[in-house]
Amino acid sequence: MIKLTLWLSLITLFSCAQVKTTSLQLDKPFIEKDFFKVAWVKNLDPIYNTGNLPIGTSSPYAFEDILYMGNLKGYMQAYSVETGEVLWSANEKLPIQSQVNKLGDYVFYGTKTGRLITRHYLTGKLNYSIDLGSPIETQPSFLQGRVVLHLRNHTVITLDAKTGKIFWRYKRSIPYVTTLQRVSQLLPYKNSMIIGFADGYLVSLSLEEGVINWEQKLSVGIKFVDVDVQPVMFNGMIVAGSASGPLRFLSPESGAIEKTIDFHQSHTPLIVDGEMIVGSVFGLIYHIDKFGKVIRKLKVSDDGISSISQWKGHFVVTTMGKFVYQIDMKTLNTVSSFDLGSDQSAVFGTSVKADSFLALYSSRNRLYIFK
Repeated sequence: MIKLTLWLSLITLFSCAQVKTTSLQLDKPFIEKDFFKVAWVKNLDPIYNTGNLPIGTSSPYAFEDILYMGNLKGYMQAYSVETGEVLWSANEKLPIQSQVNKLGDYVFYGTKTGRLITRHYLTGKLNYSIDLGSPIETQPSFLQGRVVLHLRNHTVITLDAKTGKIFWRYKRSIPYVTTLQRVSQLLPYKNSMIIGFADGYLVSLSLEEGVINWEQKLSVGIKFVDVDVQPVMFNGMIVAGSASGPLRFLSPESGAIEKTIDFHQSHTPLIVDGEMIVGSVFGLIYHIDKFGKVIRKLKVSDDGISSISQWKGHFVVTTMGKFVYQIDMKTLNTVSSFDLGSDQSAVFGTSVKADSFLALYSSRNRLYIFK
């Protein structure tokens, strides 16, 4: 039901011969057994009433051998990647839905009530916290000593990373009542930031003052037009799109659209060897070359794809359904899968590499670590 609400509403040799032969033994292709071998799992589900299912949409964050994960119970916790031991725990008493990010000796994250919190990455000692007035559900970004946040109320805010002093706010007016209620992270470009909004526009804002450099309409639909996926730089062009399509290639200087692909983007693209791997809301994976041409596409799932990452020489594909897939990097064929165990399970965030491990967080608030 979760998958339907968030995604499905957005739019849907041989011939015989008598010959003398020599026996030839062909080697079977090598497939690693137990690709998704579970190292440890944490159940971080909060207490809830029947019929009010709490949905986890965040992602873990890894630095060296430490894994950081906030949860809807209100705790931010740092774990040993190898053992799952809790290294430190902070009770913020407020649900945490944003992914952690790190700058210097401090980790930054936000709560669903709009409080930005920063703590020492090793000890968990509080540095400072500040109330910003609207839910923080995206990972904080850092630009030239500033922390930048895109809030749930379509406001972009920049603060001094050391002190929390606010420099400026930019508030976007959103005329649509039918939005995905998600917000994108920014793409840094020179002294500006490129960021998508729920009105279907991609906007370039100056870092110093938050003034609009340019804006470009991307989505062609009439509802659920949100540009809620982080744009990326790809061979000198900005690549950005939305779940309502299409995928656009734009000039970073002017925002002019240079190329369009009929594609309904569902996550931040993965750039591999100068080419792009990206999934759609319809469960398709596209392989796009440096010229923006689709080389191949393959159906992986009936559910939307939420992230693609590289691990153990394969792609790991998470979806809006209960399966996580091991995908061959050359053919895009499915090699194996991992069942998250419930029809209500999905991954709305991203999988994260942590040393030699892989971490992901399911919508049922389970933190999985694979080795």
